[in-house]
Amino acid sequence: MTARYYPEIFDAPDMNAAKAIILTPEGPNADTETRWRHETPYVLELIGKAFALAPERVILDYGCGIGRLAKAMIEASGCFVIGVDISPKMCRLALDYVGSDRFVALSPTQFDVLVKGGLRVDAAIAVWVLQHCLAPADDIARIRRGLGPAGAALVLNMPKRAIPAAVRDSNNTERFAWGSDQIDVAALLRQAFAVAAEGAIDPTRTPHVADVGAFWMNLRQRAA
Repeated sequence: MTARYYPEIFDAPDMNAAKAIILTPEGPNADTETRWRHETPYVLELIGKAFALAPERVILDYGCGIGRLAKAMIEASGCFVIGVDISPKMCRLALDYVGSDRFVALSPTQFDVLVKGGLRVDAAIAVWVLQHCLAPADDIARIRRGLGPAGAALVLNMPKRAIPAAVRDSNNTERFAWGSDQIDVAALLRQAFAVAAEGAIDPTRTPHVADVGAFWMNLRQRAA
């Protein structure tokens, strides 16, 4: 049996499909809409505890999807958000969903070019993203390069890996599956950043059956 990385799973054709990809239904009391309503304000609270949101601040939303949290941050504070996502379709949907001139959506390559040219953000979030990345060390390094010297970040992540893969069986039939390579994302984050605080998500605020044991981390740039 062979497998290949399958990021196309995130290429949602429309808004409803995108929402179901971003917050997958996880049972009768944790459907996408329920998760969206209950989890979004909770994550916004965690962001506010990790770093300040204000109109003059520029925030990186890494793996922004359709801009669920970008929209919430902008509405709460008037901050400017740079969304980064590997899916061009998600980026296009995000522009419509967020509907603000204080938001842009970029590919990782576009973001890299701007960072090389000197762009630095004040803070960053990566929510339910790094568990899906093929090479999370590279994504963590990208976030770190984009942060200013006093930059802060909030990461929410599953306790396990969930890599999207297209698996071809012995009959040469391809099917989708979530894979795992046992990479310890939390350990990678501790190597790259200083950990200001960390903990488990509140299960009463996140109806998220599949991610029991998920964690949050408040991170800071290490001194040069």
